Amino acid sequence: MTSRVTVGTSECEGIHTAATLLMIDFLMLLQRDHRDLESGLDELLKAETVVAIRTALDGVRLGLTAHAEAEDIVLYSALAEAGTPEYLEHLIGHTRDAHLAQEGALAFLVCAIPGSQMWKDRAHKLRDLVHLHALYEEHEVVPAIREVAPAVYDTLAGSFATERLRQLAMLQPSLPIFVPELARAFA
Repeated sequence: MTSRVTVGTSECEGIHTAATLLMIDFLMLLQRDHRDLESGLDELLKAETVVAIRTALDGVRLGLTAHAEAEDIVLYSALAEAGTPEYLEHLIGHTRDAHLAQEGALAFLVCAIPGSQMWKDRAHKLRDLVHLHALYEEHEVVPAIREVAPAVYDTLAGSFATERLRQLAMLQPSLPIFVPELARAFA
């Protein structure tokens, strides 16, 4: 069945309705965040200049913090309201623990000398934590929420996107690095 959909001032023909075009799935948002974090960590590992390291590290830090906070706030409140079973709360608890582990790994990374073997090992460790967390959420947590609380699941994308933007708005990028401080860090 083909329908006409008006988007802005133009018309599009297709099998989607306007509501379908606007609907974004919670899983899609999580996958995008996870993919962006992994890509940011790949960039960090390839970075060779102070500016590139700093830019990639800031992106990872801001993205990880906004993602973890938004997910924590949105999932816990939505599932608490729905009165979900204990096993689902247990799954969500694992995501919270994973976020805390990622934040700890990021703190260890920031404490290492950029470019050193320890720094690279810590960046790889953080990337592995993000990757394992992504697989867990995408293959365990999201399907469980869809099954147990489909009405809650349908509201998560909008709530998560809104909260993630709110969290990003509250975060600040790193302060400028002064050359003498940088020289001491690499000494």
